[in-house]
Amino acid sequence: MLLHRPFQLHARSRFSLLSLPSPFRRSITYLPNSHTKLPRRSVIRISASITAKPSSELRKKHKSSEPDEKLAALRELFSRPNINIDAYIIPSQDAHQSEFTSECYARRAYISGFTGSAGTAVVTKDKAALWTDGRYFLQAEQQLSSSWILMRAGNFGVPTTSEWLNGILSPGCRIGIDPFLFSSDAAEELKEAISQKNHELVYLYDVNLVDEIWKDPRPKPPNRHIRLHDVKYAGVDVSSKLSSLRSELINAGSSAIVISMLDEIAWLLNLRGSDVPHSPVMYAYLVVEIDGAKLFIDDAKLNPEVNHYLKNAGIELRPYASILSEIESLALKGASLWLDTSSVSAAIVNTFKSACDKYISTAGVVNSNKKAVPNGPDGQSCGPTAVYRSSPVSLAKAVKNEAELEGMRNCHLRDAAALAQFWAWLEEAIGNGVILTEVDVSDKLLEFRSRQDGFIGTSF
Repeated sequence: MLLHRPFQLHARSRFSLLSLPSPFRRSITYLPNSHTKLPRRSVIRISASITAKPSSELRKKHKSSEPDEKLAALRELFSRPNINIDAYIIPSQDAHQSEFTSECYARRAYISGFTGSAGTAVVTKDKAALWTDGRYFLQAEQQLSSSWILMRAGNFGVPTTSEWLNGILSPGCRIGIDPFLFSSDAAEELKEAISQKNHELVYLYDVNLVDEIWKDPRPKPPNRHIRLHDVKYAGVDVSSKLSSLRSELINAGSSAIVISMLDEIAWLLNLRGSDVPHSPVMYAYLVVEIDGAKLFIDDAKLNPEVNHYLKNAGIELRPYASILSEIESLALKGASLWLDTSSVSAAIVNTFKSACDKYISTAGVVNSNKKAVPNGPDGQSCGPTAVYRSSPVSLAKAVKNEAELEGMRNCHLRDAAALAQFWAWLEEAIGNGVILTEVDVSDKLLEFRSRQDGFIGTSF
């Protein structure tokens, strides 16, 4: 932590009226001095300072930087026979499209050095660029080495990732991605955009290139136990939620649905985790069928109580990494699978498509147009199909029941009490001339909140 000299707050400090246009001057009324006095000894110490500098000045310190070893190691992988790509895209998201991830999945931060929550890195054989939004321009300037080009997304004249790749690569190049880290919709949009220059989007299912070069001690995947979310807070038990979801499946003509959004899984199963900082979720996939359900999760996170709970709810357990095998099995069974392509990864959607094609070629009669000939008892095709619709869990989760509404109200009341205690403490501390940093103040506020009944942790 950087420590700076404390500065004195004076009640006499005011904006100069001469610096304001006349309409603003007319709207200002001074309060009596008795209302603006602060104790003479009141001081506040700041623990960080920001000084605005031109971008060029901030980057001067990087001019003599050593070659980026991480980029060099990443580029060496491009020429592997089973990879053979000309560029690689590294997003911020994990396999569940989460903006905030566990540390072990912070691949974009590792390769670029930029630790903001939003950004996309693109590496070619001789260039590297990072896109981020206006919240992080200054931070990115400070954290990126001279090997990187900062793309200020949203600014006039700044190209998108696909526009930039189309502009610098020769036609017909291969652009690689980890298909688990892109939603199906995002991958299809990217594929269409780069096709303008006849580029090919390459799905690297078996290897994430950043994982291959992550030589520093990499954080281990989270494995803390998940916990039950009491029905008195949830309002509806897991059996009722699954029953409602199955009714939605029947109405849509589906026999199964795959759910990958972490908040949807936690809500549907009345479970809570701590795999992502400040978010009560756990890394898992959920497949719900008309007659059963499977949870794909690391079993080290399950204590006996949760195991018993899931068994009673009729939910089978499967290894987290076996989700693609299950998707293939659903196709081979002829499932009509509900897929929300805005949230489900390209890896899952494309695996199901490929398995459907395999089913048609091996189990059904195919006509000259490569379409399955009706072969069911009622004259309809019995083959697997995909139903592309928005997740019904997202909408159900958004409509709060009475228990959830009551919980939200009580939560705000408890937090208001904690804030009242905090402001009283802060006023007294300043009155006594206590020197405080922002960290001191933040820690004290957390202390007051943690004293409230039901406190578990901070929330994003």
